[in-house]
Amino acid sequence: MKKIFLIVILAVGTLISCDDTEPAVFDGSQTLVYFPNNSANLDVVIDDTGTLDIQVNTTTLSDQDRTVTVEVVEGDATTVDFENVVIPSLSTTIPAGEFFGFLTIEGIDNTVETNPELLTLRIVDAGDATIDPATIEVSVRQICPIEEGLFTGPYLLEQVTPIHPANGVLSFNVQTVDLVQNGGSTERSFDAAWLEAAGFSTQQTIPLDLSCNNVLITSDEIDTGLLCTQGVPTITLGSAPQTGNYDPTDDSSFTVIIGEYLTDGDCGVPQPLVTEFNLTKQ
Repeated sequence: MKKIFLIVILAVGTLISCDDTEPAVFDGSQTLVYFPNNSANLDVVIDDTGTLDIQVNTTTLSDQDRTVTVEVVEGDATTVDFENVVIPSLSTTIPAGEFFGFLTIEGIDNTVETNPELLTLRIVDAGDATIDPATIEVSVRQICPIEEGLFTGPYLLEQVTPIHPANGVLSFNVQTVDLVQNGGSTERSFDAAWLEAAGFSTQQTIPLDLSCNNVLITSDEIDTGLLCTQGVPTITLGSAPQTGNYDPTDDSSFTVIIGEYLTDGDCGVPQPLVTEFNLTKQ
């Protein structure tokens, strides 16, 4: 296997977007209406319901209510079964004297699964205001409620899988990590440095979702900043074919399974490595 090294990338003067959407022409003298976020989760409690309020912003105040109309983007952008989603109205109001309003979407667990389905919306009318064409992607997913405060705080992280020959050291050192809640009630994350025993100290944030007894890694683009050949994409971590497990009523321990080398940085790893870890509450 090739030698792994750290690449330092400096961003100088330019922000690069990966979004193919053309930005709205907006010179500051007009009123722009837009979604402040490009994604959101509609969490539907198992055998129950859920609600999401999507914020819609404007750049200027008005002494009159503003009506904003959205539409569902059809095709591959929207995969949700509409027996699980109710949109009471495709129009919402930004009240006079306010910079934002909310569009409500309701979820009903008829056939919702833990694997998210997508509902994509875009703004199509806002009166005389300029419309930002960027969409918002709503992930409609089933969740199992977790009692407030569970699965947070210090946990001992220990690798269960034997050391991979491709790494030569533990993927993550045995250490105490701080599990924090992110966003939704089932979302957690912790920080740790990948291949720290090999001399690399850059920490990665590992995002988790506690999804009805399964522990999911929610990003496949966890950038390590490491590679084996200059000029190629860096090594990334993310999800694996298998998932970890947890007991919703007992946060004393749970397991996490992480995929390594999803992109391999030209290191010659033939396929992503799968690594299991135990986390035990301290």
